[in-house]
Amino acid sequence: MASTTITNPLTRMLDGAFTKFDQNKDGKLDTAEFKTFNELLKPGIAVDETGKPKVDYSSRMDLDGDHEITREEMHATTVLMPAALTDPSLNMMLNYLNGLQDDPNVAAAAARLAADDDAAS
Repeated sequence: MASTTITNPLTRMLDGAFTKFDQNKDGKLDTAEFKTFNELLKPGIAVDETGKPKVDYSSRMDLDGDHEITREEMHATTVLMPAALTDPSLNMMLNYLNGLQDDPNVAAAAARLAADDDAAS
């Protein structure tokens, strides 16, 4: 099977982030991994009048209901994102998250994006 090159900037950004957030490298985001990954999705989620997100990407992406998100499930889900944050290098998203450090989940997501995975090996 021939490999395909991902050209969509949002898909490339999410794909790179998926790799960083899949800490145990099993090809899936478990509940804890997805909790921080979800911070990357929030800029594209509409909120109601109380500030609660109108979309729960955890349940939307978990197509088979196993409480884990595979890369294929992520790719099969429509995600909206401000174009300025879709930089595949993840720098724009990291800058955005660094501006929201009051939330511990946001801080964890920013730390995960900033982590040098090669140094952890």
